[in-house]
This record gives sequence, C-alpha cells and structure tokens, in this order.
Amino acid sequence: MKVFFLFCTVFLLSACSSMNGDDQEATEAAIKWAEAYFNYDFHEAEKYATPESRQWLQFAASNTTERDLQLVQENEGGASVEVNDFFPDANDTLRVVSLTVHDYVSSTLPADSARLVDEGTFTITTVLRDGVWKVRMEGLPQSERQSRD
Repeated sequence: MKVFFLFCTVFLLSACSSMNGDDQEATEAAIKWAEAYFNYDFHEAEKYATPESRQWLQFAASNTTERDLQLVQENEGGASVEVNDFFPDANDTLRVVSLTVHDYVSSTLPADSARLVDEGTFTITTVLRDGVWKVRMEGLPQSERQSRD
C-alpha cells in the first residue's frame, strides 16, 4: 500500500510540474477535500470547502449509516485519490479537477446497499475565496465512471 501512495505522490508531482501556482493549489485543495470526504471525515472536508458547501457535508453526515462506517473501518488503507486532469477556466478564480478515487464506500439508498467500490471518477470544482482555494459543492459527488464491480 505504501508503494501505491508513493506512486500517487510521484504522479501528482509530475502532473503539478506543468501547473502554475494557482492550478497546483486548487488541485491540492481538491485532493485534500476528497481524501477527507471519501474517508467520511466530514469535519476535515469542511476545512477545504466553501461555506455554502457545509449544507451538503451535513446532509452526507446525517445520511451516514452504521453500515457505511463499518465498511469505512474495514477498508484498511482507506480511500485514496489521484489526479486525472485539471481544467483552468478563463475565470481566474475557478478550477475544475478530475479525480479518480479508489477503494471508497458508496452509500446509496436504501441504507443496507452501501458497498466498497474499486474506483470512481469525480469532477471537483474549486474556487478562490479570500486567497484560498476551496471546493464548491453543488450536491453530493457522483461518480462519472462506474466501477467494474
């Protein structure tokens, strides 16, 4: 597992070398948010999210079941995140980051259908607020690519 994290770090550093400072900071904010969010640490995720995103984090937390938490605890390495791409916008205060999340718990309704997912791709929007890049949630994250489970 340590080798995997080392690989992700090297990949991130090589991807970041082609980014400017804002791109890199926006991408790092998206990664930190996703690592916290997909490991069900909603308080930590809130540090990397805009104030208006708090309602979505509260919604996710309030819909977390014992089964979800059990799966998260059983997932020894936890969810991991890697950057696929980033998309600078003509607007200098917005960046879109495409992330692949590995080994995360997908909780869907009904509550007993939560399961561990091998891989999903998520598009994360970051915005510059008071000089700090934050994730702007407009709903709960949804995978663009379904796992091969």
